[in-house]
Amino acid sequence: MRALVVGGAASGKSAWAERLACSLGPKRSYAATMRNVGSEAQERIERHQRQRAEGNFRTIECPHSLAPAINAAPGGVILVDDLGNLVANGLFPEDGSMADPGELLARLVDEFEQLSASYEHVVVVGNLVGCEGRWRQTGTDSWVRLVGSLCSELAARSDLVVELVAGIACPVKGTLI
Repeated sequence: MRALVVGGAASGKSAWAERLACSLGPKRSYAATMRNVGSEAQERIERHQRQRAEGNFRTIECPHSLAPAINAAPGGVILVDDLGNLVANGLFPEDGSMADPGELLARLVDEFEQLSASYEHVVVVGNLVGCEGRWRQTGTDSWVRLVGSLCSELAARSDLVVELVAGIACPVKGTLI
């Protein structure tokens, strides 16, 4: 099964996706996409590590690409958290340049297809973006469009799409388990 869990900031999407992943089987991997770039990032990383500690997830660091998760011992359930970080890390490399959005989108869609071939269940945490209006900065606007495009691509390929609103799971596609 492929599932996409989307929601706004602090909507409960990560915790809900972790519960879904735990319900899908005992062999669980967690593709962590956040790059540790300071104290705020470190606090979020530690909070997410505490959240998933009881779920017995094997953590695979994937800040720039899903290749480490694809190449790890596959099978079972993989939880990718989250698309916004993965896109930001790919779009804005540490060298200060900006990657080609079209090439990045194609690579990430391909990587998700490879994950789906390697794992029985793929659960992805995405971000609802673009509802806030027009962004002024070129980089931010590119990020919003790319995250939106990637969520659309993955939603079309998913069996289940759920939007979290104030901690409540609202099915958009498929049936809640």
